[in-house]
Amino acid sequence: MTRAPALSPEDSLVLRLGRGSVGPEDGDSARALLGRKLDWTSILARAGTHGVLPLLSRNLESLQFAGVPAPAQAALETARRLNGARNSLLVARLVHVLKLLGEAGIPVLPLKGVALAQSLYGDITLRTCADLDVLVPGAAVARAFDVLLANGYEHGEAEPVEASDVQLLLASNMEYTFVARDRSFSCPLELHWGIAWRWPRHEAALDDLWAQARPWSCWGAEAHGLSPEWQLLYLAVHATRHRWQGLQWLVDIHEVCLRGQLDWSGVRATAARFGWEEILRLTLGACQALLGTPIPADLSHGVLPRWMRLFPATPASASIWDDALFPARLFGRPGDKLSYLASLLVLPTLAERRLFRLPARLSPLYYLLRPLRLGGRWSWDLVSR
Repeated sequence: MTRAPALSPEDSLVLRLGRGSVGPEDGDSARALLGRKLDWTSILARAGTHGVLPLLSRNLESLQFAGVPAPAQAALETARRLNGARNSLLVARLVHVLKLLGEAGIPVLPLKGVALAQSLYGDITLRTCADLDVLVPGAAVARAFDVLLANGYEHGEAEPVEASDVQLLLASNMEYTFVARDRSFSCPLELHWGIAWRWPRHEAALDDLWAQARPWSCWGAEAHGLSPEWQLLYLAVHATRHRWQGLQWLVDIHEVCLRGQLDWSGVRATAARFGWEEILRLTLGACQALLGTPIPADLSHGVLPRWMRLFPATPASASIWDDALFPARLFGRPGDKLSYLASLLVLPTLAERRLFRLPARLSPLYYLLRPLRLGGRWSWDLVSR
């Protein structure tokens, strides 16, 4: 059995109420905790940091608990109003982007954010969202760049991506950030064409994701939506990339599992096909340990490894080495580990091209420049620590 870490009453309350729905057992536990003297500043700070403040606020209201101190109640109400207003603006911006890309004949699939809030919780105000994320097929990325740049968006980096760089960006990354030229509402737009940077069999996984995607009318804009199985797998991959830090991601996965729409045999088969079994088990194990998520017995990880730092632990500071090499420990097959490491160390990126603009005939030299640049960067990191 997995075990949740020892929690303070404040953190226990965040866990009990920072979720979509509160069952009888969690409700009773929450009422018992609310009967104690609590540090409400700590509660609000923890819930805010982990992205579950709207859920905590809604569930406090549903319990009809009148004992929240006035300053905390005022802070909750202010946060609720601000989050609701921001998410309404995000919806309008998302619909605009979906229509722009759709009218250009580009298949587009919203990821995370307000679209996930609506599909999981039925209420856009119940999730905190920092930006917009949309997925398009790799073959459509260059066209998507043209459409966005011609319709009110600009490069989100100080050094814009040139047209000649798009193919290199496509091969060496999985997303690019745009910002709207209209500064009245600051909202980054992340254009994705991948979900797991440099992971083995990533292209095959994307093909499967798109094959199972479903037509979806997103606030009147025609788009695609993830199948329930791919919704779970995508969120598991995303949570893993962030080392399971951020309770919000685990709560989303918990809610996906609670809905009862999953074909678990399909989830298992897909994870096995792409070598993601350990990623799935660790993520579901974290959800089960913290939230009591109902999962099939064979997908329970048992005792989670000590190196996993779950809520409410503070994330350990990681070096560049740690961040870069972390995914390799998650792949069970030696070939997958080697494939990831080789891709990481050798495959050139825009960073190498921007460092030295070589003529096309000398472009193979970027494969030598990549390990040299990484070696210098990592050496500096070691010296600086």
